[in-house]
Amino acid sequence: MANCNLFENLPSPIRKKLKDLYYILYETAPQSLVMSKGYFKIIELMQNPEVFDEKSSFVENTQRELLAKVLRNALLNVPYYRDCVPISANEVEPVNALEVLRKFPLLTKDEIIKHPEDFISDWINKHTLYCAASGGSTGDVIKVWRTLEELQIERAFIDHMWSYYGYSRKSKILRMGANSVVSPEMPPYQIIGRRLLVSPPHLNEKWLEKIVEKIKDFSPEFIHSYPSSAERLALYLKEHNITIRVKGIFLASEEVKLEQIELFKKVFRAPICFHYGATEQVLLGYGCYVNKNIVYHFNPLYGIVENYQDEDGNYELVGTSLWDFAMPMIRYRTQDYGVVSDVDYGNKNDGKRWKTALHLDGRKQSCLITKQETPYFECSLPIDEILWDYVKIFQCVQNVPGKLEVHVVPNEKYSDEIEQKIITSLEEEFSEWFDLEYFKVNDIPLTKSGKRRLVVVNHDFNQKD
Repeated sequence: MANCNLFENLPSPIRKKLKDLYYILYETAPQSLVMSKGYFKIIELMQNPEVFDEKSSFVENTQRELLAKVLRNALLNVPYYRDCVPISANEVEPVNALEVLRKFPLLTKDEIIKHPEDFISDWINKHTLYCAASGGSTGDVIKVWRTLEELQIERAFIDHMWSYYGYSRKSKILRMGANSVVSPEMPPYQIIGRRLLVSPPHLNEKWLEKIVEKIKDFSPEFIHSYPSSAERLALYLKEHNITIRVKGIFLASEEVKLEQIELFKKVFRAPICFHYGATEQVLLGYGCYVNKNIVYHFNPLYGIVENYQDEDGNYELVGTSLWDFAMPMIRYRTQDYGVVSDVDYGNKNDGKRWKTALHLDGRKQSCLITKQETPYFECSLPIDEILWDYVKIFQCVQNVPGKLEVHVVPNEKYSDEIEQKIITSLEEEFSEWFDLEYFKVNDIPLTKSGKRRLVVVNHDFNQKD
């Protein structure tokens, strides 16, 4: 869950306790008390029998109605669109919403980073919004502001997706991800409500035996994990001939590899669910694994997906959320690449006639290796506010396992005093996991596809058996 602006000045331990309390209430309190009307609206829409056919009248009409509301809101209430898009809100109707959408300019991450306030709606009090920050694989941090209802709408799409595997909010979950990372000296697991949180960097020989014992005692029904964390656990279970049975595995936040899916099928003997998504929340792709091929079907009631072909011939995913009014991102260039097929591609195995990315070219898993020879995942990298106040770009480079180079491009507010504060902050976060080196650089080069990666790994440790 993102941090609410009302609570941003609270100490981190207090913010964490508030988040933990929210999850406990989510699991135990009546849904009508903790979830918004928007949450239940999504569940209702997704239960319509025509929802999996993008060309059905139900999907087409619903999509146009939702899009018209988003576009009108942007043109009336959001400074960037009101000032830069020469379209009157009165022109927008459901019948022409898709056509009007094409008249909006493509939106880049850089544009939002330069003028974030211009993308927040005038009619919403920013102090009531929740902020999520992510650099993803690009190294440029973007802050996204959402209302609580918009966050719960996102939750509804995920809950519905998982429900096909028997999941409910009362299910017991083994969670291995960003919100379960703890420092090396702390125990690697804790139970909060119906979740067992296991710290991914602790999945090493020192701790794995105790972690597995804890998992068996907890008896989770589902695993919600980074693919690489689940892989580490699965390899240990396989090596030691240990059986842990679950109803399903939910993978998120990293690219899923074919060999990982095959491993999980053999070790856990459970269905596997994975999806494409991002902090910006403009697209939601449902992962599908058929005939040793991974594709992603884009939910047409979550967002509008387009392809933009750049000057090098690469096809970039472009998305427009249908539910975000506080900070709408319209025709947002995701910096993820993949060719999107028409709905007729379909899939006989899962019945979704949605637009589909036949593969994703631009999401490459970046995994650092700690001094303890355990993986430290890109999504676990802390983004310190002081860092982003004084640098333009930040990148982690690892040439040797256990060592980490931090490259920064200073901005105009940077000084020797600030540099020391940044180094001290980085050492507090990383020194127990890595030997650190800090470099000021003039620029950080882009990849061939135009991305600036947050993590660059120049060794083959991850390819070892």
